[in-house]
Amino acid sequence: MNTNNCEVVQKVDAHLHAHPNASLLAVAETLRTTCQAIEEALQKIEGISFDEYQAGKRLAQAFAQMGEMSPAANGPYEMVRARQRITIPKATVRYRMSGFWQRKTGLSGHCPLVDLSQDGLAFLSDHAGKRDKRLVLVLNLPEEEGALQLRARVVYSVATGIVGYRYRIGVQFLPFGERRGCNSVQALDVIARLEKTYAP
Repeated sequence: MNTNNCEVVQKVDAHLHAHPNASLLAVAETLRTTCQAIEEALQKIEGISFDEYQAGKRLAQAFAQMGEMSPAANGPYEMVRARQRITIPKATVRYRMSGFWQRKTGLSGHCPLVDLSQDGLAFLSDHAGKRDKRLVLVLNLPEEEGALQLRARVVYSVATGIVGYRYRIGVQFLPFGERRGCNSVQALDVIARLEKTYAP
């Protein structure tokens, strides 16, 4: 039975490598098995659900693909930030759109961070961001304790083909200061330190 579960996980892995956005039902149909059999195999072998396995695999593939590219590849977003950008391996962003109706919604899943500066950041997402839309961001850094929360506005959203992530979203941070609605000065200090640590 354990061997069978290993085979199922290997087949799921291979399918998601070629089709990172495939749904559980689509994978089950392709592999001629059931959704329940896939979920059970992943729980027994990996200890996680299909959704968690797929999210982790997509992140790993995105980081690998981004590592092969220039940190600031040519694109319509090149002139948006004048300050030098840094890349932080395996850093992720979770976000929530701000607004009256979105206040009670949760954060997105982990999205790959493309680059970061004191002006703003870029990340990959499955959903486009409307220009000037405000966001709450939670930046997760591999070697930092805790997460960094920031407020920003969308500057651009362009299509991308990186491991099934449909969009690259660029945001500009809201001002840093002590006033309500501003980002904390402590957050700016962390970003400034990161710029020195990860400077090319």
